[in-house]
This record gives sequence, C-alpha cells and structure tokens, in this order.
Amino acid sequence: MRRVTLCLLMTVLAYVSNAQQQQTWSSFYETGFVYNPALTAPWNTWEATAVVRRQWTNFENAPESGNVSFQYPVVRRQTKLCFGGYIDYDRVGPYTRGTIAGTMAYKMRTRWFGNRDDVLSLGGKVSIEQYRFDATRLTAFDGVLGDRNLQTVDESFVTPNISLGAYYVSVSDFYSFKSHYYFGFAANNLVPASVAVTNAGNITNTAHANIHAGYRHFPRRSPYYIEPNIFVSYAYQQAVNVMANIRYEKVNSYWLSAGAVSNGQFFGQVGFIFNDRSFLGPLVKDGILRIGTKVDYQVAGIGEFAGIGYEAYIAYVFENEPY
Repeated sequence: MRRVTLCLLMTVLAYVSNAQQQQTWSSFYETGFVYNPALTAPWNTWEATAVVRRQWTNFENAPESGNVSFQYPVVRRQTKLCFGGYIDYDRVGPYTRGTIAGTMAYKMRTRWFGNRDDVLSLGGKVSIEQYRFDATRLTAFDGVLGDRNLQTVDESFVTPNISLGAYYVSVSDFYSFKSHYYFGFAANNLVPASVAVTNAGNITNTAHANIHAGYRHFPRRSPYYIEPNIFVSYAYQQAVNVMANIRYEKVNSYWLSAGAVSNGQFFGQVGFIFNDRSFLGPLVKDGILRIGTKVDYQVAGIGEFAGIGYEAYIAYVFENEPY
C-alpha cells in the first residue's frame, strides 16, 4: 500500500506538472458556468449553489474540491445580461488551488438552423487564483525511490486569469420545459503560470478547452424529460477527457443520471426537488430547493485501491418572472 500511495502521488504530480484540468462536471445545468462562462443563468432564474466533491476515498490526502456560487440574470422581456460568481478550491495532496471568479454572459436571438426562439450566449470570466505547494503534506517512504532525493520547496503564488465561452440553445431561455438541443465551447486558463515545487519539475497552469452538447427530450404531454449529453475536455499535450451522461428528471420531483468517463470512471447521481407544494414548502416558499448526491468508482488504473468518490450538491433557485 505504501508503494501504491507513492505511485499515486507521483502520478498526480506528473499530471498537474503538464496540464492542470478542471474537474469534470457530473451534471450539465447545475454549475456549468464554472466551466463555460456563457452558461451563466441559462434559464433566467437566479440561484445560489454549493458543491463538495471527494475522489479516491481510500487514499489519505486524496483529491477534493468544492465551490459556492451564485448566478443572476437581468430579466426583461428578452434577457441580455447575466452575472455570476463563485469561490472554488481544488486540492490534491500537497497541491492546492483557490479561486475567486466573476462571470458575465450576453444573450442574443439568432434564429439559426430554422429556430425562431433560440438563444446564443457569449460569456467571459475573470478570476484570481492562488496556487500553493505544501511540502509538509508530501510523504516519501524509504526504499521506494532508492537513492533519488525528492527535494521540496514550499511555494505559493497568486495570478489573474481569464476564460471565454459560447453557448447555443434551440429554444427561448424562458422555456426550459420544451424539447431542445444545445452545444457550447469554452477556452479556459488563458493566462499561463507555473511554480517550481520539486526536482521533478514545475506545476503549470496551462490553457485548455472544453466542448459540450446534448438534447433534452420531453415526450408529448409528459411531466419528465430524458437528456443525453457529452462533455469533452482538451488540455496541453493532448490530454483529453470525455464524459458521456444520460439523465432522467421528473419536473419538480426528482432526477436520476448515470454516465462514464474515458479515464475509466463510472458514476451515478440521484437528486430531489422541493417546491412550495412539497413538505418543505414553508421553508422553500416561492423558490425551488434542489439536493443531490453523486457516487463514482474508478475501474481502470488505480481503481482497485482508490475506493469510491462522492459529490454533494445543494441549490436554491429563486423563481424570476419577466417584467
């Protein structure tokens, strides 16, 4: 187990030294604007969200992340501006990244592909990020590395960053309960930065891109939808991660989803939706409370030793109506 733990650490260091990718999202609409700023407030409701994630629970100092966010649309008959912001942390053993970010999206009608009520959203994100390598959280075991000296340096730095994105949906952003398709593209971490942490090399924050697409299908007169979607992340030195997901949601009741990632991970998710007609009505009032959890398992690579991962999600959606 000691050898496995050290191999895990060296694998993580080798990975982040070449390309720091954002953690993959487990569902499409909840916190998508973290990965593509054009997804800020896509349905003209403003909301507050918190997410906590932990991977590979059998390992000490395993990867963990979380964020607290909000999204706010400036609602008129046709919404043109949306604003968002979040505080995020991402930690892998001795390596930590903290982020404070603000996003803005501009929406317009395009009538592309024969759609009369479609929406094209263009977005941008400005962030301040702190990167830190804490040598006190790094452990090496005698005899595993032989005569190799693993020299460590405690170092941290703060850097600004920017991201850009675009998102297209085939229906009006006031009609989320109608069958539609969507696709988007984002370029993240456009300001490169690096910090020297070991004799193995530097941790480098490099630019990377992602694309996503899907289709939300409402059967005729049915209070539910089925939504297959795909997310692809591309980073420096051709590091590609692909996630396919299918989701079932009963409106104002619950959702279920399951999917697989190209790194050998499988996951499932369940969530519940509470409105003013639920038993939490006095607490929820005019909004909607969404609570969900995700469980994942790695079947390739270190999956035999890593254990399960989990993610917890909670959001309060404030119901907005156009003026």
